[in-house]
Amino acid sequence: MKILMLFHLAPYPPDFGAAKRNYHLFTEALKKHEVTVLSLGTPSDEARFRAHFGARCDDVTFIDIRRNRWVNVLLRMLYLLAGRSETWLFHSRAFQESLERTCGRHRYDLIQCSMSLLGIYRFPSGIPLIGDTHNVEYDTLRRSCRQTRNLFRKSYYFLQSFALKRDELATARKFDVLLATSTRDRDLFHEDLPDMRIEVIPNGVDTGFFAAQTDEPEPRTMVFTGLMNYYPNSHGITFFLGRIFPLILESVPDARVYIVGANPSRRLRALASVNVAVVGHVKDVRPYIARGEISIIPLLIGGGTRLKVLEAMAMRKPIVSTTLGCEGLDIVDGQSAVFADTPQEFAAAVVRLFSDRGLRERLAAKAYEKASDYRWESIGTALEGVYQSLLSARQPSHV
Repeated sequence: MKILMLFHLAPYPPDFGAAKRNYHLFTEALKKHEVTVLSLGTPSDEARFRAHFGARCDDVTFIDIRRNRWVNVLLRMLYLLAGRSETWLFHSRAFQESLERTCGRHRYDLIQCSMSLLGIYRFPSGIPLIGDTHNVEYDTLRRSCRQTRNLFRKSYYFLQSFALKRDELATARKFDVLLATSTRDRDLFHEDLPDMRIEVIPNGVDTGFFAAQTDEPEPRTMVFTGLMNYYPNSHGITFFLGRIFPLILESVPDARVYIVGANPSRRLRALASVNVAVVGHVKDVRPYIARGEISIIPLLIGGGTRLKVLEAMAMRKPIVSTTLGCEGLDIVDGQSAVFADTPQEFAAAVVRLFSDRGLRERLAAKAYEKASDYRWESIGTALEGVYQSLLSARQPSHV
């Protein structure tokens, strides 16, 4: 098949959640099909992409829509006043023109978008469209609105959630198939899109790359990973440091937490101490995951599923998480992770695991076993099934 893939951000390097999903779905498609790439991104993004993929994917176009930070802030406000969501920050006339030129040069069997919100663009008729979703965006904003205490942020999330829901549902209707990462997300979409075909294509993990290490972890250490300018992550780790970690220190004074991920705020960096290492961006997160005795997922906001959970599972790490942190994944409390939804419960679970090596090992073994269900190769097979069903639907029937 000849497939056109549209990306809202560069699919390489896969160094944070959305890019990881985009990268792996792309590479799975590339194993069997001829794939053209049209992506938002900078010239350096394009250079890195071409250097990595070379001749395997030589039909590549990147469109740079960078703007001054304050221009983006102003546009967000203007869009909100006009009843539009910040989705329109992804809109570019140059991208639309490149899409039209690309479709004019080639005849594609299908077009796949890295997020359904790219439905703000116009597509040629007669080509099946697949829209991927990393989560239900408006639902994540609703959760953010409920959790934040900042009045300005709360007001913005409240208003933005209504505008985004309208745009998210309107763009979703353009697609022949919508991909969801979990049954929860699928069911949320179905409430407003009852006639939409929605397929669950989960997030996955490269079990060869994220492999268990033989070195002993640092005693009494925890690790949290994620893009730190993503509000659910910054909110979650700030909640942990303010409400949970002091309770842990009462029982384990030398406990330590590594916070690993790009773009930590000044406020988060200011919380660094002997017991708190704010590491920031790293090229390879695996040594830090390996260093910890426990992976923590103290999230109170989010949607879809968290790749950080799958990566910890693949590296045989015991996990302490809020219920929401492992939402959408086939994980059973007390078997492959420990769920704790209050500061007291979370702290008690961590302290218990620090003192019980046998429990850590049992949880880690079960988590590792479950991680094999989320291998990207298996997810690629499921995605191929969606492709083939769309292709079959286009074929004329013969009596």
